Amino acid sequence: MVKSVRIITTDIKNPWINLALEEHFLNTNPEGNAILFLWQNKDTVVIGRNQNPWTECNLPLMQEDNIRLARRITGGGAVFHDIGNLNFSFILNREDYDVRRQCMVIIKALEAFGIKAAISGRNDMTVDEKKFSGNAFGFRSRNALHHGTILIGADKEKMAKYLTVSTDKIKSKGVTSVKSRVMNLCDILPELTVVKVKEAVAASFIEEYGQSPEKVHFSEKEKQFWPKDPAFRSIITRNSSWEWSFGETPDFDMTLKNRFSWGGIELHFKLDEGIVTKAEVFSDSLYEELVTALPGLLTGARLTGEELSQKLNNGRKELTDLMKDAEVKDLVFDDLVLWLKDALK
Repeated sequence: MVKSVRIITTDIKNPWINLALEEHFLNTNPEGNAILFLWQNKDTVVIGRNQNPWTECNLPLMQEDNIRLARRITGGGAVFHDIGNLNFSFILNREDYDVRRQCMVIIKALEAFGIKAAISGRNDMTVDEKKFSGNAFGFRSRNALHHGTILIGADKEKMAKYLTVSTDKIKSKGVTSVKSRVMNLCDILPELTVVKVKEAVAASFIEEYGQSPEKVHFSEKEKQFWPKDPAFRSIITRNSSWEWSFGETPDFDMTLKNRFSWGGIELHFKLDEGIVTKAEVFSDSLYEELVTALPGLLTGARLTGEELSQKLNNGRKELTDLMKDAEVKDLVFDDLVLWLKDALK
């Protein structure tokens, strides 16, 4: 039960610091407390926990234009952040975590401006079937994280410029570009600003959880008031490192790719005499726990559809226990097993 709430804001525009703050709150949120964290990043591509930046982003252009790359701890796809976008993070104890309730905080906030938004699928919010918010989810110990974007006046030209969308994804979504499937809320209400939306979301959060909030602000100029926990500083260091953002990119011997209803997946195999000695898995799916665990299952198997599928089936119970959405557990595994059997006959 929520007994206290905190509303946290920041004028920091550095993605590595903001994502570290968010992870710090997720790790340290006490029992009975609910957090709303509102933040912005300056010109950044943020990729999901298990995505491959080499295929998801236009890295040469990003380097040329001084666009940062950041990797978050949740699954899902790549997004572009600029100061025309407001990011929100809900952090609650698991027993108080309710994705629909949290989305309704955003939807009710927009109702104050006469904007009728809706939840679409598992991880989007839309207006007139156009996406203005993509969401992702994560869990740590007793706490849960639900975060997402609110596109208010974001630069869609830059969004299309720096994000690389696979042909398979475009076909599965039935659209032709990044720009065509997203919208800014200021397209509906030109006078809308990030400040106005931020205030409305905070007010809606207070109304929903019915508590007088503790308000906390982190400033770029007042670093002495940032969290003193050494783990927080370590997360900043990790977030800004090459190893975290780009990861190891060995010369793989074989790559398999496919897209399913629950997301796209890339399997990269390093082989020695037909045995998988190293496996790397990239995905924009929301099941980051599953994707993280797959390499351990696949390593050591012979590169045959039958043996890889059998290894997946052997680990099915253990891995589905990691997945929170019971409806798709069997679907994901059935899709992977059938695909590998067919691809590696």
